[in-house]
Amino acid sequence: MIETIQPKDEAHWLSLRKQDVTSTEVAALFGISPYITAYELWHRKHDNLDVEFEVNERMKWGTRLQDSIAEGIAEDYKWAIRKKTEYLRDTDLRAGASFDFECKSHGEEWLLEIKNVDSLAFRDGWIVDGDNVEAPPHIELQVQQQLALSGLKVAFIGALIGGNRVVLIRREPDRVVIQSIQKRIRQFWDSVRDHREPQPDFGRDADFIAKLYSFAEPGKVFNADDRVSKLAFAYKQAGQEEKQAKEKKDASKAEILTIVGAAEKVVGETFTISAGLIGPCHMDYDRPGYRNFKVNFKKEKPNA
Repeated sequence: MIETIQPKDEAHWLSLRKQDVTSTEVAALFGISPYITAYELWHRKHDNLDVEFEVNERMKWGTRLQDSIAEGIAEDYKWAIRKKTEYLRDTDLRAGASFDFECKSHGEEWLLEIKNVDSLAFRDGWIVDGDNVEAPPHIELQVQQQLALSGLKVAFIGALIGGNRVVLIRREPDRVVIQSIQKRIRQFWDSVRDHREPQPDFGRDADFIAKLYSFAEPGKVFNADDRVSKLAFAYKQAGQEEKQAKEKKDASKAEILTIVGAAEKVVGETFTISAGLIGPCHMDYDRPGYRNFKVNFKKEKPNA
């Protein structure tokens, strides 16, 4: 059964999201979310963890500009637009979704999902083949779940690229994709019910695991087995390699500076070096100035 809920406030909205796999989380079940792994999502739901959203500048400005982007698209296409504040959930599947906007024109209704995309992120993460544009897979899955829950037949992904170009992608429900999403969500909740923790990706999950195991019981001792011993030696070796790599990196930087002197920029055939001065400033403490040193290699162009 599909339930429509009007959140009272942000706290209520967050509490609703905790009980479902939401449209922004579902990509984790396919291993393609840039924000969260299946392991972290499992612990969030299984352990009923409160999630603290760390809002960076890109996210902050994306939220601020969202309404303006949507209104601009609606004005260009002569659509009637409404900010969609409801939260929809499939109570049996325990799948949920929040939405950006709902649009109407000539008696038809559709969803509008807004994305504010940096030009480099668009180049590297979106698929462009002539006039055909595909959003990154996690966004495509997000929209398919929104379509499944809303019952609407059309959704548009409206992306503002680099602050001055709009890309509008029309999407309809894909039965195969939606069935795959629903299957993964059922399997996920079965694993939560049965306490079957997924295998972590120790690289991607390192920070979350550190938070998850942040408590140490006073006086408790663990006698190392072979696996822990091997990992301890691997950790030590990695630390030594990290130190050696940093020394080598610092030495390369120092030698470059002796050659280029006071130059602010160095241009090579396949790279550039930025070595401008970052001036001193006072924050909560006096920070001295320093050289902002970056080496940027040019991407290889595909053969014609």
